[in-house]
Amino acid sequence: MARPPGPPGALLYAGLALRRDPPAYFLRIARRHPRLAHLRLGGEHVYVLSHPDLVHELFVTRGRDLRKGRTLERIRILLGEGLLTSEGEWHRSQRRLIQPALQGDRLRAYAPVMVRAALDRAAGWRDGRQVDLAREMSALTVAVVGEALFGTDLRDRSAEVADALGELMDGFSRRMLPGADLLLSVPTRGRARLFAAADRLDALVRTMIAERRGRPPGPDLLSTLLEAAADGNGTGNGAATDADTVVRDEVMTLLLAGHETTASALSWAWWLLDRNPVAATWLHAELDAVVTDPARLTYADLDRLPRTRAVLAEAMRLYPPSWILGRRTLTDVELDGWTLPAGSLCVTSQYALHRDPRFWAAPDAFAPARWIGSDGAFGEGVPGQPRAAYLPFGVGARICVGLGFAWTEGVLVLATLARRWAPQAVPGHRVRPQAAVTLRPGGGMPVVLREHSPEHSPRHFPGHLRRHFPGTGQDHRERDPDGPR
Repeated sequence: MARPPGPPGALLYAGLALRRDPPAYFLRIARRHPRLAHLRLGGEHVYVLSHPDLVHELFVTRGRDLRKGRTLERIRILLGEGLLTSEGEWHRSQRRLIQPALQGDRLRAYAPVMVRAALDRAAGWRDGRQVDLAREMSALTVAVVGEALFGTDLRDRSAEVADALGELMDGFSRRMLPGADLLLSVPTRGRARLFAAADRLDALVRTMIAERRGRPPGPDLLSTLLEAAADGNGTGNGAATDADTVVRDEVMTLLLAGHETTASALSWAWWLLDRNPVAATWLHAELDAVVTDPARLTYADLDRLPRTRAVLAEAMRLYPPSWILGRRTLTDVELDGWTLPAGSLCVTSQYALHRDPRFWAAPDAFAPARWIGSDGAFGEGVPGQPRAAYLPFGVGARICVGLGFAWTEGVLVLATLARRWAPQAVPGHRVRPQAAVTLRPGGGMPVVLREHSPEHSPRHFPGHLRRHFPGTGQDHRERDPDGPR
């Protein structure tokens, strides 16, 4: 049957090119095939969607004609039947159970936990000390998830948990892609480390569940999950064999996704700020004016921190936590004039979408002010852009259930820490994105901690940079209202 054109090269070459640098591989496909491409990987037909309109049509409008791809099925081996890996009515029922804990007034209640965790983590920081900032952010976000969602103090174990989660992510980095099934079955050292990390997390999570069950019920999500399982509402997935396993699967999933998304976004934000001192000065101008005492930051302050939110948004544009989406068609699907047969694997890379020059001016530049309107407020979207041009948390029915939690935590933690600190990358260390469940800094992010002194901040910007940063003497926007921002 006729198929869309795709990248040239033999099947083996395509597989090697993909594994060498997955984000760059999809970026090249998008440049050469800007709408829809076909390739063969791992013996199956793969369709790559590189235009936001097609992504929205398939993943949102036709979402019920899709099921998850092999990637999530591989993750199920380790995470079980949690929200990330489940399907159908079981997924919908669990999402309905979990979602209220990650919205509205609950987010307001979590804000002090997030600020306190950031201050606790930074209490041991000293000017001139070298740390792995990616590890620091992971330990911090583990502590937040532990207290906010599970009613458990993980501060003393946060580094241990973060390290085990990091090993899990490292193990997945080459087992996420099409054709990777063999890697999970061959007894290699990497596979052994992967399953050992999963076993350590499983033991810790089951201990945490037992400890939480021994205390009175509370408003935390773990208490909600335990009550639902005890009432028999958590045993209908056909996979779990007991209530503890049902809860374990959800806690493992929330622990991984709930900490990794924000930790990754924060790590990249720090790295990008260090590489772009003008943007860092622009951010610090806001924090110096708004955050007089980081310990007193609250949920109500989020609207007073548009630049902080813009820095996080831009970091997630360049290095999106959810960097690739994959679904398999349940029926034949007509898309862009082509027929995608039932069983086809359809993928889109947010890494490529977010760097597409058709929708983003200076797509490879770190320009957080692109998110700020002429009124100085943060803009949720970019006028004139397709709806699916920016998808850091996915799209459709399976969009990240905790995106509100991640935004709240990311902004408050960055504001709390950046008010006092401006970490500097260790010279000579090259940070590379590692494509796993999220797009994380591979090999860590060693930095030298430096205290930020407001009195040392520049009082004005060089003239040629003013247009890129509002509030510095000139509007940053392009004058063409129809052009990309």
